[in-house]
Amino acid sequence: MSAKILVADDDYDNRTIIRQVLEAAGYQVLEAVNGLEAVEKTLAEKPALILLDLSMPKLNGWEAAKRIKQTPEIAGIPIFAFTAHALAGDNIKAIAAGCNDYISKPCVPREVLQKVRDCLKGGASDG
Repeated sequence: MSAKILVADDDYDNRTIIRQVLEAAGYQVLEAVNGLEAVEKTLAEKPALILLDLSMPKLNGWEAAKRIKQTPEIAGIPIFAFTAHALAGDNIKAIAAGCNDYISKPCVPREVLQKVRDCLKGGASDG
């Protein structure tokens, strides 16, 4: 299994933990530290899945998700909101912004891995 997954988060520790879990499971992990870089890497690399923090510099995750979903060649890539925005209704807003699923932080890495596996089994390309 060599699907590419983009982990977009401005927090080094969050990226590192998730990268280690995903790489140990055999995935290729790309990283972005802000929303603009997330959009650019998605266009360039076309990952099978994006884990997208919603609060990032340069371009927040809400806007990054919208831009990705408005760009035809990458619009079909699933996006999981990966965020500390855990207030009632934030998951609904994330879905409205174009995210396919919602993972609130702090999270259990094993549960994130299971969501990733479930998503990619559903027919996403392997990058």
